[in-house]
Amino acid sequence: MKFLFALIPEQERISYAYLLKWIICSIVAGFLGSGLVHLFVWLSTFFSEMLQALKLPLFIWPAAGALLAGGIFYRIERHAAGEGIPSYIQGLQRSNGKLPFSVTFYKFWAALATLSTFGNGGIVGPLGRVCAGIMSSVTGWLAIATNFWTDDDRRTAAICGLAATIGTIFHSSIGGGIFAVEIIQKAKMGYKDLFPGILASASAVFFCKVVGWESFYRFDAVDRFMDLSLIGWLVVLAMLAGGVGGAYTMLYIWIARLFGRRKGNVLLKVVIGSLLSGGIAWVINPELFGTSNGLIDAIFQADYHLLAGRLSTTVLPVGLILIIMLIAKAVCNCITVGSGMSAGFTGPAAIIGMLLGMAMAHFLHIPTGTASYHAFIAAGFAAMMASSMNIPLAAAVMTIELFGLQYSFPAGFSAVIGFQVMRHRTIYDYAVNGGEDGVDDSGDKW
Repeated sequence: MKFLFALIPEQERISYAYLLKWIICSIVAGFLGSGLVHLFVWLSTFFSEMLQALKLPLFIWPAAGALLAGGIFYRIERHAAGEGIPSYIQGLQRSNGKLPFSVTFYKFWAALATLSTFGNGGIVGPLGRVCAGIMSSVTGWLAIATNFWTDDDRRTAAICGLAATIGTIFHSSIGGGIFAVEIIQKAKMGYKDLFPGILASASAVFFCKVVGWESFYRFDAVDRFMDLSLIGWLVVLAMLAGGVGGAYTMLYIWIARLFGRRKGNVLLKVVIGSLLSGGIAWVINPELFGTSNGLIDAIFQADYHLLAGRLSTTVLPVGLILIIMLIAKAVCNCITVGSGMSAGFTGPAAIIGMLLGMAMAHFLHIPTGTASYHAFIAAGFAAMMASSMNIPLAAAVMTIELFGLQYSFPAGFSAVIGFQVMRHRTIYDYAVNGGEDGVDDSGDKW
């Protein structure tokens, strides 16, 4: 056997060993990511339904979640606060993928305390950080116990963890892997990171399909091409979405600085932030609570009654209501995360972009349910993701995977324009450079 192995050229042996290692890692990450996401969703749904059964006003529950997170989890591990992706970026850029297990463990429970009590945000950031952290820790332990794995492998293992999480949540086999790499190094992405990431996200989608688990965010677009005469308006939408992405980023930075989460009474700040966010959602539209999945269904079905919430379509124009809803979603999300609660930006950014696309389609009198209508929603999705997070390739690929191949033009076109409008700043910069989830003043763990 050794004789046959020696006949294989050294470079090919290295390549085969690399392939075997990351096939194993990606399969494990895919299994872990799909199971972790659906466990979290099950727990979150269970607790949310239990709270709703009590028939109390929803706006009080985010504050209860803040008491739990701020009073228990953040006292034990203060770095479990915030969004999650900044912690992932720092771990890969500054420590070669070493993500502290204590942050990983308490991040899961902090996110559950936030989102199961209707706190405003998405699940990608916190669960992506948790899965990446578990993969990093397991690989670190294997590096100690075996010769096959090394401590340097923790970086790629962490990438596989985030990619598997995104693949599970969106059912994006390729986009999930690109997202996990592009978010940390868009200027020089390499195959060494991309291939394992794509394998992991594809594995996660495969496991979900085998078990019968649906994606967390569901999209239902018609399989036709848009009206080409509307391309000029698509350019306008992409530029507007780029500007909205910039405003979303600046709003979060302003709110995070206003709260100064890392100074003073953390518990008081998260409770105040949760009360503010919950109060705004309660007054405007209860669908703004939590992850707001109901808004996505309403966008594709053009359910203006659900989208309007407590606002009246007989008093206010529908287009104006849609603008109010996207502003309200951005404000509630930024207050929740900016005050220190553990929730994500990816889902809210996607919803904001789609609401903007829907508003533009409404102003242009594009019939609902048509390919052009869905093309504007897809363009808003892609441009908003690309502009707020600086992930144009991932945004374009994910949009195509979610909406269909017929939407490749609005996906790619809008992602590139949205990225160019805001290419020098992302919504994570404040935290990565020492803000919300960052390294503290003494330079200890994040």
